[in-house]
This record gives sequence, structure tokens and C-alpha cells, in this order.
Amino acid sequence: MPVTVTFRCLQPWALPPHEYQVDRSTAQASSKVYRESFRHVRAERIPEHCAPWAMGQELGWRIPSPVDIDFSPLAQTEVAVESDPRAAAKASGRAELWQREGAALAVDRTPWLHLYQFRTENGFENMFLPNGAGSVEWHLGWAVDVPRGYFLLVAPLDQGGQLEVPTGILSSTVLARMNRTSTGVGIAVRPTAPIQVRRGQDIARLILLHADSLQTRTSYAPESTPAPDAAQDPVSTEGGM
Repeated sequence: MPVTVTFRCLQPWALPPHEYQVDRSTAQASSKVYRESFRHVRAERIPEHCAPWAMGQELGWRIPSPVDIDFSPLAQTEVAVESDPRAAAKASGRAELWQREGAALAVDRTPWLHLYQFRTENGFENMFLPNGAGSVEWHLGWAVDVPRGYFLLVAPLDQGGQLEVPTGILSSTVLARMNRTSTGVGIAVRPTAPIQVRRGQDIARLILLHADSLQTRTSYAPESTPAPDAAQDPVSTEGGM
């Protein structure tokens, strides 16, 4: 029986994940042009003609950016919270202090970190929260319902760039907790250099996993024993000294 995953927009600016389709028809047309028009050059061995590659690209959903944004690296220092975190932040040379679940992060003042506050019924919320190790939690404004016993793998796209997406797994329990907020699902991103991202541009992937995928055991078959003749007979060569 097919499994249903439901996406719901919690904010008017949200862009929910979408399915991705490999453009096979354009690739086939390109191959035909080369085949029929050129004597030597061909375009047959291209990714779109490889079924495993194409299926891998179409697996899951793509997460688009909901805003136009100019990212830059965000330096962060985790500081002590037991005594005087503000004094610790000042000692670190950072401009701001952010409290995050039992930890405190001192960060440089960066315009994009504050620019995207959005309206909710409880007031304005931050789209980005410092997450440590140069990353931020990016609130995307949509919710997702997955059946119990399933997980969502957050993975980077198969491309280079200056916006890293650490691989992570979201359980149905974690997703349910995110769904109850006005900010929706959040993923971690880490800008490593200045980069411009546009609204609607894909930034990451979501892949559905079953609990069995996380409980797989590994075993290895015994190594094959080489045939005696193959193992002992040297390779013969012509000629000699």
C-alpha cells in the first residue's frame, strides 16, 4: 500500500517541498541531434540516460528556499551559561548572545540573521537561529505529516557550493513537535562563503525512510578461496633471458 506524506503551509510565504523530474526528453533530443548530424561526436553517455542516476535524482522531494537572501559565513563561539554568559560573549569578541536549549552562542552581528523576521499570531519570529559550528536552523514555514515508524532524511543536493546542508534524520516524533509551532520544519544550513540564494531555488533534499532502514544488520560472506591453479601458477610470458 502506498505511503502518503502530506505537506501543509503554515505561513503565506512558505514553499513546500516538491517532486523532481529528470528531463529525459531534452536529453534524448540532444542525443539524436549528435547522432544524426555529426560524424564523430556523440552524446549518449550522459546522466539522464542512466536509470540508476535518474531514479536517485527523483527520489524524495526537493526543498526550495522561501526567500531571496545573500548568505555569508556566521562565526560562532559556544560560551559558558553557568555564571555570566554575556560577559563570556564579550570576552569572545562577538557582538550578540543567543540562548539555545541549555547552551549559549556568541555570534558576529550579521544582517541576514535578523532581516527575515516574519509575522505570526504570537508576534514576530526569526527565520534563522544560530545552531553552533557555523550553522543556523532555517525555519521554512511548512509542516509535514509522515506515518508513525517513518523518518525523513535531510540531505544535501548533488552539487558543490557555498551553502552546506549537514545530513540529518527527522523522526515522526520530532516532526510532530515542529508541526505544532508557527515556524514549521527547520533544517540546518552552513554558509561557508558569500552566496546568493533566490526564492524557489532548491537547497536540499528530503527522502522518506522506514524504521527498518535504521535497524539493518551487517554480515559478510566468507571470502572466496582462489582456485589452487590460479593461485599457484605464475603468468607465462614469451621469451626470456
